[in-house]
Amino acid sequence: MSTEDLDSLLQKTQQSPSTPLLPDELAYLITAFLPSQSAALRSKAYLVLSAFCQGVRNSSGVQGKQPDPATETLVQIFEPLVVSRLADSEELRLQEGISFLTALFQVDWQTAAPIFQQDGILEFMMDSVDLKPSADLSLLVAHLLSQACGHKPCRSIITSQTVEWLEVYARKQNDPSLRAATSIALVKLSRGRAGDTAETGVVENQTQDDELASVMKGLVIDGGDQSSIADAVEGLAYLSVDPTVKDTLSRDPIFLKRLFSLVPRRKTPNFNAEGPNTTLLYGILLIIGNLCAYRPRLTDEQAQIAKLKRMANTVPKTSPDTSASSALDDDENVKARNQRLVAAGVLDVFAGAIPGTESMGIRVTAGKALLNIVEDKENRGRALQSGVAKLLTLIIKHAMSTLSGDGPANKAKQEDKVILDSVYLEPIQALAKLSITSSPVQVFGPNDGAVYDAIRPLSLMLQHPAANLLQRFEALMALTNLSSHSAETAARVANADGLLRSVELLLLEEHTLVRRASMELICNLISGADDVFERYGGEENPSGTKSKLQILLAMADVPDLGTRLAASGALATLTDAPGACQGLISLQSERHRVLPILVQLIDPSSAPEIGEDELLESDPGLIHRGVVCARNLLLGIKDEKTRKQIAKEAGEAGLVRGLMKVVRVTAEAHDDQFTFFLSLLDLHTLPNPWSALDCLGYERGTEPQQAPSKKAGKKVAAAPKKGGQAGKVAKARSSDSSLPHPHYREGFKKKQVGVTDMTLLSTISNESINENLQKRWTNAEIYTYIGQVLISVNPFRDLGIYTEETLQKYRGKNRLEVPPHVFSIAETSYYNMNAYHENQCVIISGESGAGKTEAAKRIMQYIAEVSGGQDSSIQEIKDMVLATNPLLESFGCAKTLRNNNSSRHGKYLEIMFNTHGEPVGAQITNYLLEKGRVVGQIENERDFHIFYQFTKGATDEQREMFGLQGPEAYVYTSQSNCLDVAGIDDIEDYRETIKAMQVIGLGPDEQTEIFRMLAIILWLGNVQFSEMDDGNSAIADSGVTDFVAYLMEVDAATVQKVLTSKVVETQRGGKRGSVYDVPLNPAQASSARDALSKAVYNNLFEWIVSRINVSMKTRSAHAQVIGILDIFGFEIFEDNSFEQLCINYVNEKLQQIFIELTLKTEQEEYVREQIKWTPIKYFNNKIVCDLIEERRPPGIFAALNDACATAHADPAAADNSFVQRSSALASNPHFESRGAQFLIRHYAGDVMYNISGMTDKNKDTLNKDLLDLIANSGNRFLQTLFPDRPDPNSKKRPPTAGDRIKASAGALVENLMKAQPSYIRTIKPNQNRSGSEYDTKAILHQIKYLGLQENIRVRRAGFAYRNTFEKMVERFYLLSPQTSYAGEYTWHGDAKSGCEQILKDTGIAKDEWQMGTTKAFIKNPETLFALETMRDRYWHNMAGRIQRAFRNYMRYKHECARRIQRFWKNNKEALVYAQVRDYGHQILAGRKERRRFSLLSYRRFMGDYLDVNGKSALGDELGQVCGIGNEQVTFSGRIQLLISKTGRSSKPSPRFIIVTQKAVHIVVTLVKDGRTQTTLERKIPLVTIKSIGMTNLRDDWMCLNANASEEGDPVFSCYFKTELAANLLTLTQASISLLIAPTITYSKKKDKKAEIKAIKDETVKKDDMYKSHAIHVQSGEPAASLSRPPAKRKPGVVRPITQGKLLRAGGPSDKPKAVSKPKPAARPLPGKSTTSAVGAPVIHAKPAAPKPTATTSAAAVRAPPAKPSAAAAPPPPPPPPPAAAKSSVPTYRAKFDFAGQEGEMTLTKDDQVELVEKDDNGWWLVRKDGVQGWAPNNYLEEVVVAAPAAPPPPARRPIPAKPAAASTARPAGADPSAKPVAVFPGMAAANGSSTPWKKTPTASSSSDSPASSRPGSSLAGKPPPPVAAKPKPAPPVATKPAPKVPGKPAIPTAPRPTPSGGASKPVGGLGGANMDLAAVMAKRAQQLQGNQ
Repeated sequence: MSTEDLDSLLQKTQQSPSTPLLPDELAYLITAFLPSQSAALRSKAYLVLSAFCQGVRNSSGVQGKQPDPATETLVQIFEPLVVSRLADSEELRLQEGISFLTALFQVDWQTAAPIFQQDGILEFMMDSVDLKPSADLSLLVAHLLSQACGHKPCRSIITSQTVEWLEVYARKQNDPSLRAATSIALVKLSRGRAGDTAETGVVENQTQDDELASVMKGLVIDGGDQSSIADAVEGLAYLSVDPTVKDTLSRDPIFLKRLFSLVPRRKTPNFNAEGPNTTLLYGILLIIGNLCAYRPRLTDEQAQIAKLKRMANTVPKTSPDTSASSALDDDENVKARNQRLVAAGVLDVFAGAIPGTESMGIRVTAGKALLNIVEDKENRGRALQSGVAKLLTLIIKHAMSTLSGDGPANKAKQEDKVILDSVYLEPIQALAKLSITSSPVQVFGPNDGAVYDAIRPLSLMLQHPAANLLQRFEALMALTNLSSHSAETAARVANADGLLRSVELLLLEEHTLVRRASMELICNLISGADDVFERYGGEENPSGTKSKLQILLAMADVPDLGTRLAASGALATLTDAPGACQGLISLQSERHRVLPILVQLIDPSSAPEIGEDELLESDPGLIHRGVVCARNLLLGIKDEKTRKQIAKEAGEAGLVRGLMKVVRVTAEAHDDQFTFFLSLLDLHTLPNPWSALDCLGYERGTEPQQAPSKKAGKKVAAAPKKGGQAGKVAKARSSDSSLPHPHYREGFKKKQVGVTDMTLLSTISNESINENLQKRWTNAEIYTYIGQVLISVNPFRDLGIYTEETLQKYRGKNRLEVPPHVFSIAETSYYNMNAYHENQCVIISGESGAGKTEAAKRIMQYIAEVSGGQDSSIQEIKDMVLATNPLLESFGCAKTLRNNNSSRHGKYLEIMFNTHGEPVGAQITNYLLEKGRVVGQIENERDFHIFYQFTKGATDEQREMFGLQGPEAYVYTSQSNCLDVAGIDDIEDYRETIKAMQVIGLGPDEQTEIFRMLAIILWLGNVQFSEMDDGNSAIADSGVTDFVAYLMEVDAATVQKVLTSKVVETQRGGKRGSVYDVPLNPAQASSARDALSKAVYNNLFEWIVSRINVSMKTRSAHAQVIGILDIFGFEIFEDNSFEQLCINYVNEKLQQIFIELTLKTEQEEYVREQIKWTPIKYFNNKIVCDLIEERRPPGIFAALNDACATAHADPAAADNSFVQRSSALASNPHFESRGAQFLIRHYAGDVMYNISGMTDKNKDTLNKDLLDLIANSGNRFLQTLFPDRPDPNSKKRPPTAGDRIKASAGALVENLMKAQPSYIRTIKPNQNRSGSEYDTKAILHQIKYLGLQENIRVRRAGFAYRNTFEKMVERFYLLSPQTSYAGEYTWHGDAKSGCEQILKDTGIAKDEWQMGTTKAFIKNPETLFALETMRDRYWHNMAGRIQRAFRNYMRYKHECARRIQRFWKNNKEALVYAQVRDYGHQILAGRKERRRFSLLSYRRFMGDYLDVNGKSALGDELGQVCGIGNEQVTFSGRIQLLISKTGRSSKPSPRFIIVTQKAVHIVVTLVKDGRTQTTLERKIPLVTIKSIGMTNLRDDWMCLNANASEEGDPVFSCYFKTELAANLLTLTQASISLLIAPTITYSKKKDKKAEIKAIKDETVKKDDMYKSHAIHVQSGEPAASLSRPPAKRKPGVVRPITQGKLLRAGGPSDKPKAVSKPKPAARPLPGKSTTSAVGAPVIHAKPAAPKPTATTSAAAVRAPPAKPSAAAAPPPPPPPPPAAAKSSVPTYRAKFDFAGQEGEMTLTKDDQVELVEKDDNGWWLVRKDGVQGWAPNNYLEEVVVAAPAAPPPPARRPIPAKPAAASTARPAGADPSAKPVAVFPGMAAANGSSTPWKKTPTASSSSDSPASSRPGSSLAGKPPPPVAAKPKPAPPVATKPAPKVPGKPAIPTAPRPTPSGGASKPVGGLGGANMDLAAVMAKRAQQLQGNQ
């Protein structure tokens, strides 16, 4: 049976559903379900069977009767066919019957079940299987049984033998399909019988379900065909509802991984672009949903009903494992199950399933499963990371779309309100849970639109009648969170339909949490939405406002604290509005409840007559809100009488008493009591408030004094500002002015000193290196290379080498083109990032004072300058990056003995760049601030710069606020006796710091808080201790601690206590014991004070870095990163402690990186790549790093941690413990223990460390007393600096300082290893910061420990550049003609051979490169730079070619434009008239006969025939009569107006008609008293005209149907009726209908209708005749007639276009055409799926795969092929491999001429070519005369030898002189019953209308033009089809224009041209004045082509 037979059957069943099928048709249908048939045939057979069954059921008139007559009819039809085949012994007949019955079960089981239940059917099948055991038959039987077992009537007849047969085959391993089919049958049978017996309480055998589940699970794991897997998934979907099966499946990670892999993922090999298997996908999601499902939460009512059902069920349970199985479904087990699924990757399944499906079942099932997964809070974070919120939004979006559609059961109307289907409440609830957990940005991303889209579904769930209380609560919480996102979001939430009303109703809910959530949402909306604020506090509706305020007051008086906080917050916000205050005052006057409620908020104990049991819970938030409400309320009283009354009631309610108590408590706490004091000053309405203040010690008329004058001691005048000093850039400038200062630009001109790259040294030794550096340094050349490593020697003077001019000289230059410079390193990093798309980092190392910070600043300066970007945000990022330098220098640098601007911290600055190389963000990582410097420095060093800047440069306001004095007044800044530094201007630097803060975005409040912290530290240093008799300490000056408390906003007594004592808690047996206050001696107190100061400064510095990172966060996605590491240098002091150990350890790690990347890794790579190499010996400092950081065996940090843990109470004991433990490190040759000291042999030298105090510094913790002091501070900023406090109950040891620095160093190393490094090694020439002293010994030491000698040796023996073969080919394949063609990669070999070919073809010497096993190595950087130069030159040359081609193209284009312009100038006037005339043709639309003279080709629509616009005598008179003024007249002419006469027939009378843009004027000229008088008879506004009426004959009568008026509708005759109608429709934008009918219907008077009919009368000789409501007119031209074509003119000489070198000269030529070489096939680059030129303009080449890529640029290839015309056959599919027997080559013929370009085949019509290769993109490779080339496939047609030639087309008949309709004898009268048809302009009839310049083949076309001719051209043949996109970057083949179908005509808007007085003069060579422009140009092109 064929598909065509089924198509006819399907058509028959659909057209005549009740018609029975013939026996042969039924026989055909039954055989179509055999498995041997194709899938398409079986699918169509299902459609036929379904349509037939449905037709029979629909045709049955009886509904609801049992038995169903339709079912009986179907059974009678199908039963004989099935039974006869099942009883047959032939296997094929058996298969037909079984497969058909299986299909019938799927289509109509009510029919299939009775047939299956017939006696003998099941026995026939089972006997057949037993007698003829075949795999195919068994599989069909199993499928049939699986269908039957799904229905209860069929399950009852399943015998035990059948079950045994199923069980036997379910255990067979050799046939997965049969095993799966039998298993699913057993599953359905088992689950079905369990359901059948559920009412009796009998439990099915659990063992069988477990076995089946195991079988199904094995089938899924083993894989197999799609059918068996689908059956296994279906079975598991049934079985997974059992708790035991759930637990088993969830504990098998292999099964879960295999199951989840069945879901197609995007961007994976198993992704199917046509969409996933919906059935399989639904089954997988059902399994996941069952595994995730929680036990349903029953309401109290549902639980009671379930209990009654259990009591009523008296049948005992047969299974003893029911309780154990049920326990597997409790919440804890389900939670664990969900966590296992999430760990197995279940969230990725939803990402693959939801976006690609349109199935509602899949979306709903996925939503339920996601709800169960996010039920557990621990899974929500993973869900958000996996994009679950986006998936839920997608599900909800589909649900929202059903609200406006007609989907089934998705829409219901209840009280005219659309209700969402309740099945979608679960995904909305899941989204609500995520919205509650995290902020809107984390859930929905930065897109505010996604936040807005979530509002409506949450609102619908809140108001849904089926939503439970939990769903409503979560919707409220989610909306509350969303409303806090922004004011716009709050406004959208408030405007959601019905939301606010529902929330207000939920305020009355009994459940406390729901009531609280509702109140919180209203509070947020009041704060964020203006509409809600007005609703509750507006003045327009006082009664409504009062009712709302009354609800808020009631909510503020409930016992629940959360509800009270929200309600009081809403009241505090609303009381800013006068309307709300007036409402509250009114409520107080009426109910006297407002003030008592405020008392309950402020101080419940102050309320009179309230018992202790009635007191509500108090809270600081309630107090604050209550005070705000009271103040706003009382200040809002304007009436004196009301003021007195409220004052009295306030005293009675206890409000005054409560406020006084608040002030007293606040004052006792030494908090900012003045805030409350000033608020009480505003309460002047209260009776005698001053008496209450007197008890607090305040005196009237006095102002509180600023405390600094009492506590700071005598102020010292600030040091005078110093002028003339250099800024920060010149900090290293030497004071020795006698030294020369050569300008750097002279370095480009003067003779080179030494060698710029020390790899060129003749002798390699430390001494020769030092000699070269000294020569260069002495001559102001501070930079030198070792390969790509830059060596920098600090000059200690300003050399002027960082100017803008110098920077520009390095821009875009490689390092060999310019002298060594830090700018060159920056340029290299920036270039490599852009060119190779790799992250870069610059590692700057060296000892303290060597110039690391300056180098980092210069790198930032260079990158900011060259990175481009015009966007304001990019410039803002640049400014911020540069502003970090002065800011972090002020807070992180200090003057040391070796360096005046020494970095006392490390920082790693990462600048993020977008794909264009523009900075879009930055981030700073801080490392190990030397906080010990805050409290102490050695002699002649200083504290951090900011302390001196602040104390010297603070403003008077700051000095008053913080009691600030000079640096000499503070211990911390003056103890080292160094207040000023030469070359540093602290006051100027302070201004720079403030400016940097502003650039970073630190506001005034933040700046104030930062300086407050600095003042706290300075004053803490002035706290001194005296020793009492008992040895304990005491505060020497309590005034200082009082001022410290003022600054910290804490209690002064507490400050004194925590500084002089500490709380000690004993423990016994792991339990808490007693708590003691242990006094401190002066030394211990000083240590506690210093610890607090260090902690505050360290945390302040960390906060500043974090705040900088917030300001510099990425504005958009970034592609690459450049990192700049500026970290403290190696330090060796006389007294080295824990700080130096950490600093030197980090430097060891950096040295290790340098060794790994430049020495060790490089040599290992040479060995691995088999490169000829001589190994270089070097020192590997890994042994030193292990000594410090290792855990096993324990290193120094581990020993410190152990000592701190064992002796944590006593620092001295801990130090002794460390001494003992460090002795175990003596085996390390780089460690030496010396009692209270130990020595480490670092790479930079030996350092002796003092152990004293080292363990205490390692603990780095604050006492609990000090942390409690900070926690109780009223200063929020201070509390913010200490966010985390150690948990006293935690047994886990808190991380020590050593742990933190080790972790930071590890993270730093990890970040640096991810990027391509550049190195700057800085050297310090002397210890005296002198610009003339060169300390040879010190520099030799640095050269040695920096490993410069080894670095030079490795660099000279090694290779400067190396990269993988694939990367090399990708970068440089353009340089070899063997690997590229026209920008495309064409190499057919592997990447290694391609790379070698490139290096050979570029002419590079063989000794300059080597080929490894995976990489190519280039020895010298000059070679790499030469390759880059050649690559750049290639693109330059290509650009030149493109420019030449473009210039030629532009010359050709301009010549064409000039010719078009010349033609247009000669014809534009006629074209305007023709456009207007064509519009008239279109509005008539072939419905009205035409007059012959109206169709003349030179007929022009002039418009203003009376020349009213031209101000002629008549026109001027008419214009004055009509009162037109300056208004433009669009039409004027003469008409014959039909005038009604009383008792007589109407007669035409002459009139003038004038049309303007606003009205129609009818003017009459009468003779009165012997004089002619012209008057305006009627004015009809255009807006009142509804329609225009005309007859369908050739007469000139028309009617303007206006609004009903006493004058009636004007009926008149106008020669220019078509032009007038077109004019009116144009003016009204086609709002007037044009009615053309046999009659004209018009209003004779207001309510009187009349008709005029048209009658054909051949006796009328001229025009028409009106008589007695009838128009007599002779026959006219056919209605479809168009304007006559213009007369042909004498053809002129067509001159060919010869401008442009790309054009061929015209005329014949005997020279043979050059044959282009065949274009090699393009191939993808190694490691790439598509061919592209990396790092250059994208070159799209012909794809190697059969299918072209979809991302090919339109600029580089041809446009996609258009749909071929009917004459051109569609391109055939790719041919199969040719058979051996066939040797003939397909031959094709050219249908059109084709001018080929490079790589293309030039064709002439009827050329025959041989087909070589077909490509799917529309281009075929063909061969002609032994030459191959590409040709468009739709220009070719296959040559079929056997097919006869097509006959020539019949000649067209000439156009008859008169249409046939005119000569047909018909009745003279028109049909009066015909209805008028209104046609709007643009709605043309089927035959269309043509324009004279766009002619289409019509009946009126000239007979000499063939039917297939192109528009307006008599020479053009059939147009060639458009050419498809050819896979090469050549100019596209021009697409031949196809005839355009006329659409809706455009309304002419051009002004009427000035009449020329006659026809335009013909132009030689061109047609008439309105000839087709396109035809003329096509004609010329064809003539040119013919000449060629």
